[in-house]
Amino acid sequence: MVQLTAEKTIERYRKQSVRLLGDSFGHMRNGRWNQSEELLWGSLTLAVKAVALSKGTALSGDETIKEYAYQLGKDRRDRRIREAFKQLSAFSDLVDQVRDAKSRVDYLFVTLDDVSEAVEHLWQMVDSEEDNDPFTLIHRG
Repeated sequence: MVQLTAEKTIERYRKQSVRLLGDSFGHMRNGRWNQSEELLWGSLTLAVKAVALSKGTALSGDETIKEYAYQLGKDRRDRRIREAFKQLSAFSDLVDQVRDAKSRVDYLFVTLDDVSEAVEHLWQMVDSEEDNDPFTLIHRG
């Protein structure tokens, strides 16, 4: 029963994370950079929480989630995951630099690409955990 509840929660996280990520691209293309940043935070946070939940750990609190993502990226030698929250923390400063014409707008898209790749890698981890879970295999088959 607990496993089934976790699976439903992970699936809900996935739908929300993917929707938020897609919406962030739309906001970015339309120059609504601050809104895009908020959506990226949400998408990334949900993906990290899903990875932890797929491993049997429920995360809460922003710092705990950031630390988990950092450690996960470090363990997997994945720079994008390790630095995703750090990049997002610097995003609003980068937006200010772009608005002041001290930086090019394409740097914002580089951050968007890096964070979206981190989200993608996180969801791949969830999928690989599910592939190794005998309970999931029984219910898929």
